[in-house]
Amino acid sequence: MTTSEEQLKALIKDLYELSRYLHSRGERSLTLARQFEEHAQRDPSNREFDLTQARMLDYQHHIWHEIGNLVDRLLRQYDRPSSP
Repeated sequence: MTTSEEQLKALIKDLYELSRYLHSRGERSLTLARQFEEHAQRDPSNREFDLTQARMLDYQHHIWHEIGNLVDRLLRQYDRPSSP
């Protein structure tokens, strides 16, 4: 049986992993957005589609980071060193 402290440590560890994942997804969305922007410049036949995709992915980029920042805030609040 796990203690409350062990459960808290496991939760904190999972939150750190979640934070890394969310920020990583944000960066991947930004990279894809930039690729669509570049493609829109190279191929005018699909320009409107590419720019729409770029806007959507850029928005996702901000959302992923916003959620990641909320998780980071929880980590700052609850992952404090124990007082002796």
